[in-house]
Amino acid sequence: MSHFTQQNQEVHNYMTQDVPSSLKSNSSAQAIKTRNRIFQISSTSQSQNSGGVVLFNIPPSNYSITRGTMALRCRVQAVGLTGATAGAAATSIGFQGAGAISASSFVPTYGNGYSMINRLTLYGANSAVIEQQNYCNDNMNLMLLHNSNGSYLSADALLMAGVGQAWTYNSTTGAEIDLVLPLPLSVFNSSTQDFANFLLSAPLTLQIDLASLSRAIYKGSGITALTDYTITNTYLVYQACELPSAYVEAERMAVKSSPYIMNLTSTLNVQIPASIATSYSLGLNASSVRAVFVLPSNGAGYSSATQLQYVRDTTDYNASYAFSGAGTNAIVFVDGNQINSAIFDTPVMCFQGLKNALHHSLQGSVIYSSPPMASSTLANSPYLTNFYALGWDLTSFDDEASLFAGTPCTTLNIQLTGYGAQNPSYLYTLIVVYDVLLAFEADGTIQIRR
Repeated sequence: MSHFTQQNQEVHNYMTQDVPSSLKSNSSAQAIKTRNRIFQISSTSQSQNSGGVVLFNIPPSNYSITRGTMALRCRVQAVGLTGATAGAAATSIGFQGAGAISASSFVPTYGNGYSMINRLTLYGANSAVIEQQNYCNDNMNLMLLHNSNGSYLSADALLMAGVGQAWTYNSTTGAEIDLVLPLPLSVFNSSTQDFANFLLSAPLTLQIDLASLSRAIYKGSGITALTDYTITNTYLVYQACELPSAYVEAERMAVKSSPYIMNLTSTLNVQIPASIATSYSLGLNASSVRAVFVLPSNGAGYSSATQLQYVRDTTDYNASYAFSGAGTNAIVFVDGNQINSAIFDTPVMCFQGLKNALHHSLQGSVIYSSPPMASSTLANSPYLTNFYALGWDLTSFDDEASLFAGTPCTTLNIQLTGYGAQNPSYLYTLIVVYDVLLAFEADGTIQIRR
């Protein structure tokens, strides 16, 4: 292991010659012999209604959980539904989410199954919290709206997450939809490592807290009744790699001298009213903050008969999109030091800041803007007027070879001027992205280092 000694000892080889890799023999080693399996674990809590809790136990075993495969399989059914029919906006139901009412499905364009997940919590031994994501529904709306490819939303996400999809009606009183939701916990979505389940001494517990009816479900104005929703047929589906016992024993011996480390990118999400966003401080005590986002919604609460919009709460646009430039002055302070000196007072500047923040934190590629960037009418919900998150990039080095490449932060302070001047009761979701190290200890427990 090399250590920083305050001397940059770079060696440049541009004057030397080497044989191109295409002319060399393949020197890669063979992988260890393993067996791949797909697991489907049933919930210990059976069916649940809005506000309920869905629990899963993931037992320790001699396998690693393949990154990017953890998903929730479930069926969501309407309860107490009256007056639902397909083919009309007034009598359709679907998941809550941003966007105008679609002319084809008659539900919000970006409504999705994550709207029913208010919180995800992963517990380890002795009920220690390994990872928790509050307001998962808002966090995923940020990603789906601002950092997803349009073709993904209209194909894969439509099928698995129900994006913009109306439910299946079996009568005017019955509707349901089947989902397979990839779970956005960074523990199971590392860019480089599978989860070392073979080092655990006790089962993991995954807890899913369900959102309220109005936050989760959109219903047309013509539906006379919808009392609740039920989530049934709940299973946790993931892929695992069964490992040789010799390898497992070797790793268990190795952690007795030094812990097994996983580097992750996690989020801290809080919800605040617009009235306090003129100067809001949040204690973090994090060694590496990568980005900060503010996601506004169009109300002080939620209504299942109103489409959820993440909208600009200013008057610097009109029907002809003659932007005046008046609006948001957005500043971020870290431990009293001003990080952002750019003034986000136009939609284009806000988009540029959001683009930087997303590129350097949550996805290692350029941003794909899901909503249209321009439109001839407000009804089409163009990006510049309706889909409008703020983002600040705090990453120092965009280098996957370095850990904790963000900004150390004890206290974060945001100051938004003009963003919520007209509607101070509007809800804001503040999302902080930071680095975490998971250390698997010799006793099978996991220590969190941030």
